[in-house]
Amino acid sequence: MCATSRLAPRKDGKIACDYTWLRDNMFTGWGARCGSRFAKPQTLTSVQRDLLNTIPEAGQVVRRCALAVAAVRRTLCLLLGLLGAAAPGQAAGFNFASLQSLLSRQDIDSVEELIAALPAAQRSRYALVFESRSLQGASLENPRVILYGADARFIVTFNGSPAQRGFRVVETMEFDDDSKEFRLRELVFPERAAGVDKVVVSEVNPQHCARCHGAPARPVWDTFPLWPGAYGERYRARLSARERTGLAAFLALQPTHPRYGQLLGMKRFADPQTFRSSALTQYAGIPEEPPNAELAIDLGRLQAQSIARQLVRQPGFELYRYALLGLADNACGRLADFYPDALWRTQRHGFERFASDSAATNARQAQLKAARAAFSGGAAVTADSGTRDNALVQLRFVAESALGIATQNWTLALERGTYDFTMPPSPAQPLRETLLAEVAARDATIRDLSLYWTSSDGDRYCSYLKRRSRAALTPSNDGANGVIALDPTSPPAGVAPDPTAVLANAPAAATLARPAALQLCVSCHETGVAPLLPFSDATQLAQQLRVRPSAHGALIDEIRFRLSSAAGPHQMPLGLNLSDAERESLESYFAALAASAN
Repeated sequence: MCATSRLAPRKDGKIACDYTWLRDNMFTGWGARCGSRFAKPQTLTSVQRDLLNTIPEAGQVVRRCALAVAAVRRTLCLLLGLLGAAAPGQAAGFNFASLQSLLSRQDIDSVEELIAALPAAQRSRYALVFESRSLQGASLENPRVILYGADARFIVTFNGSPAQRGFRVVETMEFDDDSKEFRLRELVFPERAAGVDKVVVSEVNPQHCARCHGAPARPVWDTFPLWPGAYGERYRARLSARERTGLAAFLALQPTHPRYGQLLGMKRFADPQTFRSSALTQYAGIPEEPPNAELAIDLGRLQAQSIARQLVRQPGFELYRYALLGLADNACGRLADFYPDALWRTQRHGFERFASDSAATNARQAQLKAARAAFSGGAAVTADSGTRDNALVQLRFVAESALGIATQNWTLALERGTYDFTMPPSPAQPLRETLLAEVAARDATIRDLSLYWTSSDGDRYCSYLKRRSRAALTPSNDGANGVIALDPTSPPAGVAPDPTAVLANAPAAATLARPAALQLCVSCHETGVAPLLPFSDATQLAQQLRVRPSAHGALIDEIRFRLSSAAGPHQMPLGLNLSDAERESLESYFAALAASAN
């Protein structure tokens, strides 16, 4: 209110309004608090009321003061609203084209300058990786930074030490809304000593990136509830001793570091509740997700859009659209209910084998992931048996057997050839919602039923999907018999077939049959990604296997160790989930090569 109780009336009989007092008290007095439902109204004292009643035009002045307070409050709210909206808008519009514009417009020629020029929103949300298996190295004190911005549609990564691989490289991943695909690029910044003065931008999805990310490219960010090698690697758990020590060293280094010093919101990583929320915040239902889970949710949402687009593009989508939609979130029951009886009889055994092979592959992936977690300094934490690690097995079966789509690149898991789709708890079902929009565009009934989908209505939504799916796939419909029965001996599409048998008794190295998995060794060790080894030249490799020294003896001993589970997170090939048969074929091949050199 106006300060009428503090100043005496003027000689002309009008009120002397103390606007300085008004300004200082506008957020604690009557006028400013009237808009808050939490405010406690403060009534006038009897002295104030008597004074107002005896001063001419008191009511008019009070109204003026109240209007002034309201106007100021509205102006402040508008300004705060504009300020709050500015950052997300800027982040939402920032992409690779924006980054290229920064490079040219500001004449940026170093990683440090680029990071400093990025929008604040891009530098405010990030994950820190201290055990990296990417082309960018990392350590506890100098982690690899993954800037994922407002929604992970554009990601920028870098590391912090000149001794690390990829120190002069910035990697980016962009989600293209038109194609629903991920685009990977590298920016190699100049090395003054070598006389290079221009930033080199790679092609989209270069081959050495596709080795891990696949084609079409997929994000690689492990699966809930473990992110081994990233600070906060166990979901909502205390940091391990190794993490606490490493994070403390990083936080001490960060303020003055030329790269890390540009990161915003670093106090989030200094707060233990970031990784393990308090009982109070959990009870209130407002805990913020840790950075690793945030990134997993964002990437999972985008990957769901990419998967949906792959399905929609296939010619067989129209026939199977009701089944795919009903199986997208596992809420409508069994695959058998979506197939006519005759068709299900031909597909049942193939599906059972498919599900069994998928479960075995996921079990292998879980072992490798647990080994990585244990190596990083703490007890492994695994998901409950009720998690959704194999939630999409029914939809994947339809995609592979009926639409001919390979699904090995669908998961975010670090190990390839797995089908773990476990995600942090979230009410959203992005894959279902994306497919729903596609199906509803041709069948409006679906949209109406989905909006009022409850168990009390007799499950009308799922019943409708099953009925329409069976009708579309009955033999009387053209193309209904287009389902491809899986070979009983074949693994899921994401698992490589057994390699060619090794001719272990061949007299010379050149006559040995190369296993298919050997190409994985070539793609790393002969392209600069890993130490140079002549895996494509059998004769030269045979000469080195027995004589070249390594950490575990001769080169053949090192290879045997790296192929065994004893190597833990350093098991070769990195990031790949080979079958036992493939590993045995490689071991036999290298043993035969070593023997041929004797």
